[in-house]
Amino acid sequence: MNGAMGEQSRQLGSSRLWFCGLLALAVALRIAAFDPYATHHPDETIQYLEQAHRIVFGYGVVPWEFRYFIRSWLIPLILVPPMALGEAINPGGTLYLILPRAMVTLINLSPVVAAWFIGARQSRQHAIVAMAVMAVWVESVYFSVHILSESLATSLFFAAAALLHSKATTRALIAAGFLMGLAGLMRFQFAPAIALYAAMVAGRDARLWKGLLAGGLPVVLLGAAIDLAMGLTPYEWILTNYRMNIGEGRMREIGGISHSHYLFATVHFWKWALLVIPVLVGLAWRQQRALIIMAVANIAVHQLIGHKEYRYLWLSMQTLLLIAALGSVNALRLTVGGRRLANPEGPRSTLWLIAGWSAASILLATSAIYRLDWRDSGDPARLAARAMKDRAVCGLGVPRREYALFGYALLHRPKPIFLIPEEGAVTLADPGKAADGFNAMLAWADRPQPVGFPIKAGCLGGARDRICLYRRPGGCSLDATSRHYLYQETLLRFDR
Repeated sequence: MNGAMGEQSRQLGSSRLWFCGLLALAVALRIAAFDPYATHHPDETIQYLEQAHRIVFGYGVVPWEFRYFIRSWLIPLILVPPMALGEAINPGGTLYLILPRAMVTLINLSPVVAAWFIGARQSRQHAIVAMAVMAVWVESVYFSVHILSESLATSLFFAAAALLHSKATTRALIAAGFLMGLAGLMRFQFAPAIALYAAMVAGRDARLWKGLLAGGLPVVLLGAAIDLAMGLTPYEWILTNYRMNIGEGRMREIGGISHSHYLFATVHFWKWALLVIPVLVGLAWRQQRALIIMAVANIAVHQLIGHKEYRYLWLSMQTLLLIAALGSVNALRLTVGGRRLANPEGPRSTLWLIAGWSAASILLATSAIYRLDWRDSGDPARLAARAMKDRAVCGLGVPRREYALFGYALLHRPKPIFLIPEEGAVTLADPGKAADGFNAMLAWADRPQPVGFPIKAGCLGGARDRICLYRRPGGCSLDATSRHYLYQETLLRFDR
């Protein structure tokens, strides 16, 4: 009896050590990847941070998504408390930007923790390897430090999936229903796949259904209350989104993408890993069929949508990655080498599996895709914010094409910002009369120094996105020419 209890105590202590160590590793990697100024997609800054900034500070730009009301206010409102707290603690500093991003990064740690509990339903080794893969995989780290509806919805779903199983308590079931509902509200395009997963797990179990509905219905009411509070008809934004993006073809205007896009995008980002991961997913089919079907269903739903971006599939990709991690444990136990091991479930075998996954992640992370082509540096926004803090700067001109890098949520000063094109009568190289509105401007380092801006005040960024700040003597005056290029005026003119 004492021997059995001692072994159980040692197993528990070892599990805690694994869990805490992997969680610490996940946190460390995300701290290393964290940059409050970095942007993956314009949605992150213009639709979420910018709208929260408008609420907290009273100024910012309004993109077409919020002029036509095709987005829920849920994410911007979630960002408001940490943004306001950051400003209260560090007035005029950068904590207003750091805290919202840190909060989202913390939420996006949930797949790491959830992987442990999902894997533990099979074995401790499954739990360890699954958690390790979620902790170290390059995409998991990358998406976790960005404010995207896809990453937030995926994180909430993973937390729900960890709670939802046949032996779950009523409280856990209610929490799972709430989290699934919230994930669907964050990214309504994920809702069909999430609902399918809930239905597959619940099956004919009335207790599970009651718990899920008890947790999900308050989210429906919460979504309606948010819409009413913001002056909207409840859930009209979903219909408007469909009408404008699908019915009126707005998505095609901003870049309709072929039906083969997701296939090529997956090959582009996963490369040689795509040869192995599907095989490992297949090895976990028996235990994880509901998750696999959910992931495939989500891909099918998004395949029907004209405009396609890789991040839209993040729910599916991270789910398949988790299942592949579980499948790798099954593979170890099935292989000849695994059977020959003295203890295929022991720590040495587990460490070899984790090392293999870590090596694969490092190889991808150091490839050109992740070093240059995918992740945008925060240096352009950082340099612009530095310029706006200068009391002598009364207006700032920035490259129009990369407008999302220069929103007020990042620059954080109520001074006029002007979006300057690269071609036309007014350009970054020669802003002409438009320059009367600003006495500082940013231009890419590989382009000519702007005419009329003789002072080069410094540069930031790597070889791909190095940008320089230029100054001119004198003040600023708005007239018809310069007003034409104001940030908000430009968005209105191009209906963006």
